[in-house]
Amino acid sequence: MIRRPTKVISRKTDSVRIIKITGRLDPGDNADQLYEMVQRFVEEDEIDFLVDLRSVTYISSTGVGSLIKSYRSVLKQKGHVKLLSPSQSVRNILAISKLDGVFEIFSDESEALASFK
Repeated sequence: MIRRPTKVISRKTDSVRIIKITGRLDPGDNADQLYEMVQRFVEEDEIDFLVDLRSVTYISSTGVGSLIKSYRSVLKQKGHVKLLSPSQSVRNILAISKLDGVFEIFSDESEALASFK
């Protein structure tokens, strides 16, 4: 079975960096694209992130670890990482790992962006 590669793209709206992940959030033995991207932006003094998970089909334990590492890195800079529209299966993983109490989760992008102000 051939898996589609994970895509991680970003755009900026006001002071919030929106990172959209498409495919599987499963860094495994590969580079941790999400964490590396967050680190790059933190080094450029960006501290507010909205991670769009609506197109994530699967999240592994290393994917959960990537979210946690990114969150901790941003928190050290007094920033925020919030999640947008995780699918039901991703929501279940977040609930099982008790991260639904750590991350603010939004289903509406404009509502999520307004929460940063």
